[in-house]
Amino acid sequence: MKIAVIGGKTTAIGFKALGLETFPVVKPADALEVWGRLNLEEFGIIFVTEPIYEVLRTELEPLAYASLPVVSVIPAVSQSRGVMKAELRKLVEKAVGTELAMR
Repeated sequence: MKIAVIGGKTTAIGFKALGLETFPVVKPADALEVWGRLNLEEFGIIFVTEPIYEVLRTELEPLAYASLPVVSVIPAVSQSRGVMKAELRKLVEKAVGTELAMR
């Protein structure tokens, strides 16, 4: 199984150097087209930057209940919007059944 990264050009270049399959987008809205072309069965993990996640949120929801691919939110190179932390909080709450204090 392969690992994919959907993000801005700078993010994509960095991960491509590590041997991951990258899908750079100029604008976050372009991620909808990229997502539509992906063959999800090829990938075990798909990393998306926070701005991309905000655009693809609806498309990614069904994958929360699938074993593969795992979709993980990573901060964009420019700055973190806190999306990754909020999603991690939701996953932890789901796993343990209660809210935890996270800084």
